[in-house]
Amino acid sequence: MVNRKMFTRVSVGLAAAAVAALTVLAPQASAAQAGTTQANTAPASNARQAAVQQALKVTPNVADSGCTGRALPLDCWVHEPIVTQPSATYPTIQFLPGDHVTVDAGGCVQTGGHGATWKRYVNPASDNGLYHGLINIPGGTAGTQQIWTAVGRTFTVGGSGGSLVLGYEDDGYSDNGYYSHDDGTGNQCKGVGNAWVHIVIS
Repeated sequence: MVNRKMFTRVSVGLAAAAVAALTVLAPQASAAQAGTTQANTAPASNARQAAVQQALKVTPNVADSGCTGRALPLDCWVHEPIVTQPSATYPTIQFLPGDHVTVDAGGCVQTGGHGATWKRYVNPASDNGLYHGLINIPGGTAGTQQIWTAVGRTFTVGGSGGSLVLGYEDDGYSDNGYYSHDDGTGNQCKGVGNAWVHIVIS
């Protein structure tokens, strides 16, 4: 005949032991999982840093640009993108295969000339179709395109990736820049600051 009291004590004891074992193992499993995540993140972070350093050897950084953090998602900015030449490479912003890249941009640019000559960097109002900011995400965009077509979109990087390239459409670049702010053609830049590009890499 089974002693019910003894059976109950044994059952309770086994259950308590199981709970104790799970309590010990749970932090170990979490730590192991965190270690795996860090291990998976480290190679990509190292590869991106190596790509930045290599790119800087070829193209010095000539603009206020870069990314914060080492692990995804990366928050990347270009303040006052270069508008005094058709295109410029930004070596501090590197794309790797498999990156998901979301684009935003805004602000205004001095296009030179007479009168109110500032224009929007994205979707400028002009009578000649010029003054658009341009973007090229290697392996993401289909080459260089007007930046308004990329704003709000997410691109997946293929191929070997590479450095961000931004450009500007104009028929003369010598008087472009960010000086002598005015309200712009048709007041399109009234109360609007200098051009910027914001990129999130995830």
